[in-house]
Amino acid sequence: MKLNLRQRLLGWLHKIGLLPQRLTRRTAAEDLLKAIYEARTTPSSSPSPIASLELSEEDQSELIAELRREGYLLSEGMELTPLGEQRAIELTRAHRLYELYLAEHSGYSPKEWHRLAHAKEHELTAKEHERIAKLLGNPLYDPHGDPIPTSQGLRPSTPSVLPLEQLHEGRWYLVLHIEDDEPMSYQYLSSLGLTKDSIFYMETLSGDVCVLRYEGETFTFPTPILLALSLREACPEEVKDTHAGEVQRLTRLPLGVETYILSLSPACRGAMRRRLMDLGFVPGSSISIDMRSPLGNPIAYIVRGAAIALREDQARYILIQPPKQ
Repeated sequence: MKLNLRQRLLGWLHKIGLLPQRLTRRTAAEDLLKAIYEARTTPSSSPSPIASLELSEEDQSELIAELRREGYLLSEGMELTPLGEQRAIELTRAHRLYELYLAEHSGYSPKEWHRLAHAKEHELTAKEHERIAKLLGNPLYDPHGDPIPTSQGLRPSTPSVLPLEQLHEGRWYLVLHIEDDEPMSYQYLSSLGLTKDSIFYMETLSGDVCVLRYEGETFTFPTPILLALSLREACPEEVKDTHAGEVQRLTRLPLGVETYILSLSPACRGAMRRRLMDLGFVPGSSISIDMRSPLGNPIAYIVRGAAIALREDQARYILIQPPKQ
């Protein structure tokens, strides 16, 4: 779904500082309302949703006063009224449904999902929520693993996760959730291809640095970045069924070698996943390099008897059996 003319105009006006103050103020007030609602279900070890808004004391006081005028907050404290709770549920549901819509039905990259959903959540009506939910099959979780509340505020159960101090070297872990409210960590982990349902092997873990193996690649980064991931240990059957211990990205395939496709990365979603499968990049298909472009990107691959050119950012989603040396 492309942004309509009105959304693009509002985004441009906001960027150059010409958006009416009442609209930006209402959006900020609803952001605080949603943060108050989410703070009730946020683990104490996680960053506070309210603190993440980075509001000054003066701005927060003004927004609280506005929420009280709207009837969303009680006259004392930070307790939501029934009306405020319902609006917070609507905002949370709209944001997570729209993120999933973007993941499954648009060409936007993961780093754009949160920004676009944040703009859209303030505009969607309850009727539009239900239309998107029906289109997506009434999903329980958004693409990052956050639960999507029903219109009554009911949420699916949240699986237990391991705190950082309970992670160990030499074990396989499954990603249950990736925190997208911390843009730097989220964008870095997404650039590695890590997403909900990814399975990786922890090679090294110290207070400063961790080294993990994922999709045949080895990545080293500061250990605190792991705080953006909710993890549990992967069981042997999951490791076996996903070929996590043997796969290699197609980008590593040498010229003149033939192998076969094991799976597509869990980071490959929506239109991209459907397109690759339609082109024949499905488990069991044999694959080899036909020719490289002069600059090495794109590369033409022979799959199911046809030559198909892929860019490197597309080929990385295709996981193959490492060819025998």
